[in-house]
Amino acid sequence: MLPSEAVSQDASRMTVAQLCLVGLATLGQLNDILSETQRAQMVDWIYEQQIPRAGAYAGFRGGSLFGPHSSCSYAPANSANLAATYSALCSLLLLGDDLSRVDKQAILGAMRQLQLESGTFVPHPGTNEHDPRFIYCACAISSILNDWSGVDKDAATRYIVKCSNYDGGMTQARFQESHGGHLYCCVASLSLMKRLDALPDRQRTLKWALFRQGGGYHGRTNKVPDVCYSFWIGAAVEILGGHDLVDTGAVAYFIRQCEADIGGLAKWPGYRPDPLHASLGLVGYSFCCPEKFPRMSPELLLPESVLEAHRARQTQ
Repeated sequence: MLPSEAVSQDASRMTVAQLCLVGLATLGQLNDILSETQRAQMVDWIYEQQIPRAGAYAGFRGGSLFGPHSSCSYAPANSANLAATYSALCSLLLLGDDLSRVDKQAILGAMRQLQLESGTFVPHPGTNEHDPRFIYCACAISSILNDWSGVDKDAATRYIVKCSNYDGGMTQARFQESHGGHLYCCVASLSLMKRLDALPDRQRTLKWALFRQGGGYHGRTNKVPDVCYSFWIGAAVEILGGHDLVDTGAVAYFIRQCEADIGGLAKWPGYRPDPLHASLGLVGYSFCCPEKFPRMSPELLLPESVLEAHRARQTQ
């Protein structure tokens, strides 16, 4: 049951679950907070959201708001999407699942249908929404499944390069405003594809990211700091190799200022906390104080220990 202020997010329950699990994992508390029975129940619920191979799009849907597949006649609610599929795979790994029940080939086949000629992706059929967010989801899915047959890397790289802006930042589409969220999606995607060298000017991109610090990080020029950019910008800086150029003390101080009396982290000091800012803020804080937290992967928003265990299973 979601609290009243979060009911509007019920259709994105998969992402909310991922954020909560990431936050607990960053604190090193996931296995202490959730019992084995609870973890098993969550794994079963996630698999219940997997769209069968014969569905409109194979993968995972965002939640169970409209009930089981067999009784849901509302097609948009019974179709998978790239973002939910990424969240589901991350959540399963965090819960210790081996992904043996994931229909990998169906997901990869569907991804091939979602990539546009421009190189970017739509999240599901029947929408014109396309930008680097969904390139990132496709790259993250491919990395987790250890199979890149669902992504045309050359086309995706060309699209990302076209999102490079004159100021060194990255945009949603060509000639738009540089934005911290899209910077992360572009940089992380290139890193996962092992194409970071495709950036037109890597040092200029790093400089743009570093200039987003004003105490904490903000996502666009002339904006105030926001806790979620502790991850979006902070992770991009980590990927680009700029950790030693960050005033980590100032970032950490800003994050602590956003801690709420009831727990969690808010967007800004004095505001209501929520799972997105709490989770991303904690991961951003871990980049500032790496000796105090489990090491988190800046590309995949997962603990390195979870990824190492997953890769070991893949090689068996």
